[in-house]
Amino acid sequence: MRQLLSIIFCIIISFTSCITTRHVAGYEPYVRPLKSAEYEIIGESESFTSNFNLLWFINVTPLANFDRAISDAINQKNGDEMIDITWWIERQYWIIGTINIIHIKGKIIKYK
Repeated sequence: MRQLLSIIFCIIISFTSCITTRHVAGYEPYVRPLKSAEYEIIGESESFTSNFNLLWFINVTPLANFDRAISDAINQKNGDEMIDITWWIERQYWIIGTINIIHIKGKIIKYK
């Protein structure tokens, strides 16, 4: 019984112990060249992508991808492009591995 409680305690601790850091922040006026100077801003959008590395080395999920985060943010508002983009990378260090997260926030535009 004592061993079982020790194992349960270790599992709980391993999933609840986390250190979070933010790295690399940036601003981009646009990601791709704009197709036209005539557009309307339809709103702000935010998205993120992430990946998990087991034991800090073994990729368990696909790598976090900047382009995928941009596409998700644009698709949320059914827009054509994203401008005034701010982004940052967050890393969460867990006992069993790390999580890398790319956050994207910007204005979604629709061409006229």
